[in-house]
Amino acid sequence: MTTTMQSTSAGAPKAWPRPIPDSSPLHWVFRVIGVAVIAAIAIYIGLNATPSTLGNVTEACILAIAAVALNLLLGFNGQISIGHSTFVGLAAFAAGYTVNFWHWNAYWSLVLGIVLCFLLGFALGLPALRLKGPYLALVTLAVAFVWPTVAKKFLEQKVKKNSLKGTHLSPPTWTGLVSKGKDARLDKAIFLYWCGIILLLVAYVVVRNLRKSRIGRSLVAVRDNETAAAVMGVNLKFTKTITFGISAAIAGTAGWLSAARLDVFNDTSFTILNSIKYLLALFLGGAATLLGPIVGAFAYFFLDDYLRSHAPHWTWLPGQLSKGPIASFLLGAIVIAFVFIAPFGLVGFVKDQARRVFIVTPRPLRPALTPSALDDERPEESKGE
Repeated sequence: MTTTMQSTSAGAPKAWPRPIPDSSPLHWVFRVIGVAVIAAIAIYIGLNATPSTLGNVTEACILAIAAVALNLLLGFNGQISIGHSTFVGLAAFAAGYTVNFWHWNAYWSLVLGIVLCFLLGFALGLPALRLKGPYLALVTLAVAFVWPTVAKKFLEQKVKKNSLKGTHLSPPTWTGLVSKGKDARLDKAIFLYWCGIILLLVAYVVVRNLRKSRIGRSLVAVRDNETAAAVMGVNLKFTKTITFGISAAIAGTAGWLSAARLDVFNDTSFTILNSIKYLLALFLGGAATLLGPIVGAFAYFFLDDYLRSHAPHWTWLPGQLSKGPIASFLLGAIVIAFVFIAPFGLVGFVKDQARRVFIVTPRPLRPALTPSALDDERPEESKGE
């Protein structure tokens, strides 16, 4: 009897983790709940937050859009770029100059910025056909270093004060928000907040659709093994260059939003330090995941903002830690510790914990048809022939 009981318990299925088929009703319930929670938080902040809080969330959206763009290139395609600050700066300069000197509509400047960034990204994708790894990173690093010099020369020739004004994007009349009066500051912050949310959502949808498409599968194949991808029929030249261009165009939307957010900016506004922030946000959230760059960008921005606001007043810190740039030191220490705790980012950490409760299993493939089954599926007319 003991043997029978042991065999029965050994053969019993595990209670946890529970398998949940992909795209099953229960899986869709979890998706709908997640989207509803995020939408409720966004609406609550938009209706109740102060202008400063709305401005901070908009800044986090700018960082998240740039991280999403970098994730498409580095996370899914495996091409290293340290020059995305150049694309953000180019779009911001294009918006600031065309709006203030050519009197363009700010939304047309967004189109121009996207086109310019796509062309520049496509051109920078050409070296990726022969270079990869650290050598490609050096090329993009050089571009990031050169950009401030180019921007400075441009400002010296075109602008007297060596700085560009922002686009001062005003809310359209149909929104019910005012651009002048006592409520103008709050209404402008609300408008820019929703612009940031919408642009971030668009960037996410674009990357998600690309990742789920045939092009997305080609990106991952090139990242994992270029030789095998080429043998399978993937066009390496097209895949690498077009990915660089799309990633740069998405980063350009972050630059356009920066131009709408900032009062003035110059050659020091978009440097290699910005590119490092994009990389940091990407890896904090989790590279090669759809939500990783967004989660990482918000976590990095608000953690950095909290430390800058509160850490200088922490008198309990021992010795010299209470002096100097303590916020930067603590942020670096937290990032180093986080790498050991969650090497795959916040999203990867949450997924690992969730797998202890349930596992999303892929949809089963359609079984191959036997010759007799194929004959049964043929129409009656063809059977007679």
